[in-house]
Amino acid sequence: MLRETRKKALKEQIFVQALQLFQEKGFEQVTVQEIASACGIAKGTFFNYFTKKEEILLYLGESQLEVLNKGMEEYQDVPEPKEQLKLVLTDLLQRYTSNGELMKLSIVEVIKSAYLFENESKSIRRLQQSLASLIDRARRNGKLNSRWDTDVIVSTVLGVYLQTMMSWSLPHNQHSRIGDMFERYLDVIWEGIAQR
Repeated sequence: MLRETRKKALKEQIFVQALQLFQEKGFEQVTVQEIASACGIAKGTFFNYFTKKEEILLYLGESQLEVLNKGMEEYQDVPEPKEQLKLVLTDLLQRYTSNGELMKLSIVEVIKSAYLFENESKSIRRLQQSLASLIDRARRNGKLNSRWDTDVIVSTVLGVYLQTMMSWSLPHNQHSRIGDMFERYLDVIWEGIAQR
């Protein structure tokens, strides 16, 4: 267990150091050797965690799935589906604010690269599946009655989540709290979702 914790901490360190270098020098100009040196590790050790530099940016989505799974478990007893969605997705969004400018850089680089965007899409599909299970469970338990099918609800909520991320990444929203933004957007769409 301790070994896994150390490995996870080193992977996170590589991720954060790399993003800092990307921000300082530009993604294309940073080498794997520079990242390894900044982390105080050998270049070969870097490749134990990431097969290439581009995969560093995919780590954000992968680590988000861990946060998602933890949140789904932690909030499973929250009675109202809207509140449960808000808690789970706000936890995910908080990860972006922990290293604000670096996370914004990560989002921009993923959008620019077809390879990264395709791979990040896999994380988004897993997020969709988790949200669909939450919505389906709420329906079975009688906590959500909606005329909209689960796929439409999940796509709409996910759209709001991604819009929140993108809006927060824009320069004019630097001082907005990401959780507050998401909650306002969710309030708007939930009125339509919850109508019978």
